[in-house]
Amino acid sequence: MSSKNPFDPLGVGAMSMDVWRAMMTSPGALLEAQAEFAKAFTDVAAGEATALASDRPSAAIIEPQPGDRRFANAAWASNPYFSALKQAYLLSAKAVLDSIDQAEGIDEATRRRVKFFAKQFTDAMSPTNVPWFNPDVLEETLRSGGANFRRGMENALEDARDNAGRPALVDESAFEVGTNVATTPGKVVFRNALIELIQYAPTQARVYARPLVIVPPWINKFYILDLQPANSFVKYATDAGRNTFVVSWRNPDASLADMTWADYLKLGPVAAATVAAEIAGSADVDAIGYCIGGTLLATALAYLARTGSRLVNSATFFAALVDFSDPGEVMAFLTEEALESIEQRMNEAGVLGGREMGDTFNMLRANDLIWGVAVNRYLLGKDAPAFDLLYWNSDATRIPRATHSYYLRQMYVANNLVKPDALEVDGVPIDLRRIELDTYCVATQEDHIAPWRSVYAMTRLLGGATTFRLGASGHIAGIISPPAKKKAVWWGAAPGTPNPSDPDAWLAAAPKHEGSWWPDWTAWLAERSPEQVDAPAATGSHRYAPLADAPGTYVLERS
Repeated sequence: MSSKNPFDPLGVGAMSMDVWRAMMTSPGALLEAQAEFAKAFTDVAAGEATALASDRPSAAIIEPQPGDRRFANAAWASNPYFSALKQAYLLSAKAVLDSIDQAEGIDEATRRRVKFFAKQFTDAMSPTNVPWFNPDVLEETLRSGGANFRRGMENALEDARDNAGRPALVDESAFEVGTNVATTPGKVVFRNALIELIQYAPTQARVYARPLVIVPPWINKFYILDLQPANSFVKYATDAGRNTFVVSWRNPDASLADMTWADYLKLGPVAAATVAAEIAGSADVDAIGYCIGGTLLATALAYLARTGSRLVNSATFFAALVDFSDPGEVMAFLTEEALESIEQRMNEAGVLGGREMGDTFNMLRANDLIWGVAVNRYLLGKDAPAFDLLYWNSDATRIPRATHSYYLRQMYVANNLVKPDALEVDGVPIDLRRIELDTYCVATQEDHIAPWRSVYAMTRLLGGATTFRLGASGHIAGIISPPAKKKAVWWGAAPGTPNPSDPDAWLAAAPKHEGSWWPDWTAWLAERSPEQVDAPAATGSHRYAPLADAPGTYVLERS
């Protein structure tokens, strides 16, 4: 496959040809699938014709997948015309994807990549994206006398002007960082070229002696953990008596293009833990790493273990990968052609733009974050919602070329973090097995970014005892799960229960718990950091005097 095709930077066309050739070489399975599709299509037509004649709905041959909200309107089931259209579309989409699954003689990586982009195509072709095929749009058009299309055109012009042609996910004017998101009181007590360290004001008279240091991802901003008081993990930890520190990453520009993974490690979690321990008068800290922040934290823990440091007492990981052998659908974007294209853009700009990363993640949930948004904005004429989570999602960050290229190639492509001593930091070999402290690892059931079975691999890679928890929902909603959240559930055995090697065997044996997993984490951490002291009268210390109010200055840098 050529990496020089400017019209196919991801190599999708070449991969698709590989699948097509495989189908033509062994056409038996393809013909069988086509025959099955033809019969199902005929059954749909016959069933809906009977329903039309009898004025009663027919039994559906195929239904949308759970969680697919495109066909929620009752007309898709009750109206024979819409029912036939829906089923014809679902059958056609299934036939396309099944034919890729059944092609023989292609490697699994190619199959999964082609299937991912084929699904992007079938999602785009959904009848819900066509105004005269969507009952929601038809109903709104009749109700408003067509005003929805006028508003939709205004929205399209607005998005072309203000959002680079993308349908706006959120009403950004409804939020301001530090005013109605990221509002937990605190101070910036340390700053270097890459981070600001925020210490939050205590809310209890007594706090745990060992401070808590949170390392969030730098792909987005830290305040996913501090959106609103009702769903703020930062506030929850502070209210639970934790002397809480959070890393706020700088939004890098081209001047930081050569910042490396090792720089992020030393200037990030190691520097933050060192400062927090000194301010708290503690020999060590408890640490949390979220997503790529967790991958970095694991690297840092292995680095500290190899150098004999006891800076970290316990570690918690939120939806973090250390084993990238099966990282999910994101691998569709990481062919050699795609990597060369990404690196070429980063070499020119010095960074990967935040919008580019956001577009990639949105494609992992295209129906919700692309097509559904476009239908609401342009066909239904709705305003973008004022939703704190979507505001955070739109507050994109840039990533230095050196760090991001290392991350993609060393983690996703080579999976070197799980290989003992394959990576090093300043000449110090990295071996996850040397991490012998207690860890609490949370994954989420519907995570498209860090699939839970891949996250579970941490239980067999780290040297210490790992308590594994599985939350419901996805990469964000499963982590931001405050105790007051309705319908929250999680799975997990009692701490100390051995973790089987097979994640599905773990799930089959794990009890299901109603509510949030946050109180379970609080209890787990209290067992490992039980000592309490009087809360500090002020944030910072003589050496680390406060530099600014939370949420600081780095978080305000927009892409």
